[in-house]
Amino acid sequence: MEKQRANRVFKKLEVKFETKGENTAITSNLSETGIFISTKRGVIPGSVLNIKLNLPNAQSLEIRGKVVRKTNLMSGQAGKAENGMGIQLISPPHDYIDYVHSLLH
Repeated sequence: MEKQRANRVFKKLEVKFETKGENTAITSNLSETGIFISTKRGVIPGSVLNIKLNLPNAQSLEIRGKVVRKTNLMSGQAGKAENGMGIQLISPPHDYIDYVHSLLH
C-alpha cells in the first residue's frame, strides 16, 4: 500500500538547529507534517532536533522533529536531489499549521 504524503509547498525560510553548536540552514519545502532542510550538516536519521523556524513576518516558531532521511550528494551528481534532511514534525504548533495552510490556499 502506497504511503500518502501531505501536500508540500516550496518555501525558502531560515532555520536554526543544534548539533554540536548552532547551525543555520534553509528550508526547501514545508508540509503540515514535515520539513526538508537544505544543509550539508545533516544529522543521522532517528535524531530528534529542536528547530527554530524564522517566518517572513519576523515571527519565530520552535518546532521539534525527527530526522527521517538524510541526503549527501557527491560533487557532480545529477538530478533534482539536494543535500539535506527530511524532518517529521513532532506535535507541530498551531501557528506552524496555520502558516502552511496559508501557503497552500
